[in-house]
Amino acid sequence: MDSLVSFQPRKAACEDHHRTSNSFMAKSIVLELQELASDGDHDINDLLRKTLMVATKLEVKEFRAWASAELHGYTGEARQTLPPYRQIRGEMSLYHPSLGTVAFRALPQQLYKELVLINVTESVASLVHLLDREQTDSVCYDFSPEQERILKSLPVESLKRYRATRTVSKNRIMALLDAVRTTILEWALTLEKDGIMGEGLSFSAKEKRAVMQNFNINNFQGVLGNVEAGASVTQTNTQQVMAADFPSLVQHLASRGVSEVDLCELQLAVQEDPQPRSIDHLGPKVSAWMSNMLMKAASGTWNIGIAAAGGFLAEALGKYYGIV
Repeated sequence: MDSLVSFQPRKAACEDHHRTSNSFMAKSIVLELQELASDGDHDINDLLRKTLMVATKLEVKEFRAWASAELHGYTGEARQTLPPYRQIRGEMSLYHPSLGTVAFRALPQQLYKELVLINVTESVASLVHLLDREQTDSVCYDFSPEQERILKSLPVESLKRYRATRTVSKNRIMALLDAVRTTILEWALTLEKDGIMGEGLSFSAKEKRAVMQNFNINNFQGVLGNVEAGASVTQTNTQQVMAADFPSLVQHLASRGVSEVDLCELQLAVQEDPQPRSIDHLGPKVSAWMSNMLMKAASGTWNIGIAAAGGFLAEALGKYYGIV
């Protein structure tokens, strides 16, 4: 009898431990996401991996694609869905051999604004490493080859002599990482509001149906960008430029709004310039014509963005000369 009496407390203790263990195992992953997203010291990569897991289990493809891009970087088609918080403006500088890095703003305002706009495509892990590695208060971003070509084509001597770059304050990168945390927190709060909590790492069929019925990507569109299935930013043009066929070049340029006067000036420039070796070594008159067109794009007199204008003209002229 004594052994039976002494056994009862131990049995009760085991049952309490079992209930406590089950309670711990059943902790809502949605509440955990809220807790971790609110903790600025918690590893953001771990937070994103948990977000990826939840989005996958709930079959929310938009958030899954977003979390995956943040983890791996915005490459390939993901570049077309770059969130607004990953588009930041830097400051333009020149590397002077004697003076070091010198601020440079001697460009038309619209052109300057477009050139210093930086699409931050690196993974979150890379950005964290970048912040830890840099010893200064700013981070440098080089211009793309296309932007370099635009800068070199401008009638600004210092841009031809010195290397240009863009600098961004570390605070801007930190704000980007904070935007990732906030996005996860807002999503987890929305899930809780809709009664989607999960039990442990699992979600019921009812909760999955609730996600499909209640989730509205438009509520997160401003943060995530255009993440609808199959969305892409592409432009096509059926006009073809044939090598050494100036009429085909004229037709192609005219289709994008190049005026008749500008086309006549290009014809004269092409006739007077020698055949270029590469698109980076156009003749002086064609280079001057291209610079003039870029300035028109920057000022708004040619209805095309400066970044798009540079690529469009370089590709068209390269095809005409047979060098691309």
